[in-house]
Amino acid sequence: MRVVVDEVLEIAAQILLRCSVIGFIMLFYWWAALQVGGDFVYKVHSSVAPSIGREHFDIINYAGMILVKLCILLLFLFPYLAVRMVMRKRKARDFQPVDGPCKPEDRSPVENG
Repeated sequence: MRVVVDEVLEIAAQILLRCSVIGFIMLFYWWAALQVGGDFVYKVHSSVAPSIGREHFDIINYAGMILVKLCILLLFLFPYLAVRMVMRKRKARDFQPVDGPCKPEDRSPVENG
């Protein structure tokens, strides 16, 4: 049972990390598209919504990028870190003795040398 839980946590961590990376790559492409072809992107969108000005277009994109980054952090990166912390705690608990640290007087005379 313990091995299954560890495997599920590992798979969940891998999925969350990959989603974070994909989200940040998407965000980078969005930013790069606006930097490289901002005028072209504005022309395409202003033909669909002619009442939008360039300043509003830039503000909408900036706010959208902030929202996407916040969603990536809250939905993928922070849960990834939380799962990793749980995995580390479970691993540390596995290596600790059940009765606590062994004192020298608790050892047998053979172990005391």
